[in-house]
Amino acid sequence: MKEYLQNLKKKAEEKQVFEKMKNATSGVVSVCQKIYGKAYNFFNAAGTKLGKIGIKANAVSWVGFGIGLFAVNFLAMEMYGWALVAILLNRFCDGLDGAIARATKVTTFGVFLDATLDYIFYGAIIWGFALGNAENAGAASFLMFGFSAAACAMLAYSVVAYKINSKQELNLDNSPFYLGGIAQGSETLVVLILLCLMPKWFVPLAIILGVLSLIKAFSVIVAAYYNFVIMAKK
Repeated sequence: MKEYLQNLKKKAEEKQVFEKMKNATSGVVSVCQKIYGKAYNFFNAAGTKLGKIGIKANAVSWVGFGIGLFAVNFLAMEMYGWALVAILLNRFCDGLDGAIARATKVTTFGVFLDATLDYIFYGAIIWGFALGNAENAGAASFLMFGFSAAACAMLAYSVVAYKINSKQELNLDNSPFYLGGIAQGSETLVVLILLCLMPKWFVPLAIILGVLSLIKAFSVIVAAYYNFVIMAKK
């Protein structure tokens, strides 16, 4: 009987711990959603104002890309603080160009340019970390491998998906080829920030992001088979 009561007490304690973890997690998610909502509203408001005065979304994309490339130089010189500034400014412009496009007109070339410059930027940042420290070369190569795999899978998917949905109006928030999921999203920016703040952790963080990128690549392949083969038969 004593042992039975001890087991009940243990289970109750474990349940309390689980509930605390669940509440803490839901709290973090709620805060993140609020931050995202405010940021989204800010960019939309700024994009509307800039669009009205004639600022073009593609111009902002190019400016952000140019600023982002400065991060490569800073990373090569191990000036991680300045590299982080360049990266954040690049991401700020990336959010702003989409907001301007939504407020004015989303174009096919604009969607192409935004995606292309993003991929080049991320690849350049990985290269910058390798230039700054030769010990990062192996992990950087693996990350580039995973990133390239995910990028190729997503872009190949986009070609077919856009062909199928060619009559669908382009929408930056829900384009016919955006799949979401892990890697190549906000989590990538979080990792880049952490790498600049803790450059000595580059190797393990790069390996983790590389693995996530490979998972993303295979998830795109699965999604492609489901959408282009299974759904096509229905």
